[in-house]
Amino acid sequence: MNLLHTPNNRQSIIECLFLLIIATVLRVWFLGKTDLGGDESFTLYMALQSPSDIVRILCKGDNPPFWEMLLHFWIKPFGISEVSIRSLSLIFNALTILPIYYIGEKHIHRFVGFAASLFYCFSTFSIYMAHECRVYCLIGFLTASSALLFISILNTPKTFKFILLTIVNLMLMYSHYLSIWIIVMEFIIVLSIRPIRKKIWKPYLFHTVALVLLFAPMFPVIFKRFMDSGINGTWIEKTSGPEALYDFLWRMCNVPITTVLAIAILIATLIKLIIHFFQKNYNFGNTTILSLLWIVPLLVSFVLSYFTGFFLDRYFYFLFPIFYLSIAAYCIYLFPKRKSVGLSLLGVLTLAMAFSCSPDSSTKRFSGWHPNIKPIVKQLVEAKDSKNTLVILPEYFDKQFIYYLDENHETFRTQSQPSNYYVYRSYLIGQGYYYDYNYHEANLNQYNKVVFPYHIAMPINGLREYLESNSFHFEKEENGHPFVISYFTK
Repeated sequence: MNLLHTPNNRQSIIECLFLLIIATVLRVWFLGKTDLGGDESFTLYMALQSPSDIVRILCKGDNPPFWEMLLHFWIKPFGISEVSIRSLSLIFNALTILPIYYIGEKHIHRFVGFAASLFYCFSTFSIYMAHECRVYCLIGFLTASSALLFISILNTPKTFKFILLTIVNLMLMYSHYLSIWIIVMEFIIVLSIRPIRKKIWKPYLFHTVALVLLFAPMFPVIFKRFMDSGINGTWIEKTSGPEALYDFLWRMCNVPITTVLAIAILIATLIKLIIHFFQKNYNFGNTTILSLLWIVPLLVSFVLSYFTGFFLDRYFYFLFPIFYLSIAAYCIYLFPKRKSVGLSLLGVLTLAMAFSCSPDSSTKRFSGWHPNIKPIVKQLVEAKDSKNTLVILPEYFDKQFIYYLDENHETFRTQSQPSNYYVYRSYLIGQGYYYDYNYHEANLNQYNKVVFPYHIAMPINGLREYLESNSFHFEKEENGHPFVISYFTK
């Protein structure tokens, strides 16, 4: 199953540099083209707080604090422009090439490492993630690094590898709760596969105990969040059909034709693996280990998403590197006696990914797509400059609005109240702006016009009726997809 090919170290370094250049160029190209997204503005706001406030606030919510801590120290020398804050994501995104390459080259087949790295280079969704100042690129890098260390330990256990695996997995746990899936799967593999358990159970036990102790403060938070999501649901809709799984694979493969080809390869491989599994002395090789690391979390999460909504492409981005490795490994595994066929299949997939690659993130309509915010802010500011005009902002829009209110972002940087969710309330009211939750507090008698933006999926309920009851009449709407700007006049 593991068709190893002795690597040439100098050639491997040259290939890695070549891959890093391709990945970096594709990701730098349109890095600052899109405006700051809503989640990005929240992440940046949190990163501007003190380290103690970052830990105190985020350890009570949906996001562990490790990414915001890294970003906090990154923005000190590099600033808070779109390009600056996204550069950290881009670095981790590009560096993910290295564990992908070395898993394939050292533990499966050197062409698998090279091909899987190219799949990743040309992944449209991966490029999109590099243009997102969020934690996802970090956990993609850490997941691939964890898989590399784990597979390396299964082949040649060494103390320093266990130490590195503990550090990497601890960073994963403090980066994103769903990425714990990888650690759980590594534990299940060690526990359930007897030859592996017999080989490494003692040092792996120390590794597991260390993770549990070092992550113990977060267990109550995880339990609370999981229970709350399971009972009350989330903002994400529940999965309603198998097309959600296909759409997820589509994200991984850029376009439908590549997706269908990858699914065909996956099904053929699973059939062959199942047949081999029932044979005597079945060896759980590295291809099987990789398959377990991404297929089980994906399928179990997909099934659970029928009960509570959380099956979102970017939330499971950490599975992408392992998926690309697995698909490349399957091409070799399916044709052990006809290597030319497997290599040709790798070539076809690589070309398909390359020709379907779209590095311009402004054209993508993935979850969390970034709309053009600057024109909306400009329109609101121009409306506010008119006399007797009230501007009402949705509370989820305040950080983006403040960020683009001035070119140097000084207002965003200086207005800071980390203990209060409505961090810009005092400043905005002082400037004559109100939030959607407190528009009743505004004295409408002093205004002749009211202007407010809202997301098409999240209208400001009751506002229109309230204005009409106070002698305001609908004037017009301006489309700033996915936002709408409404104008009311007396």
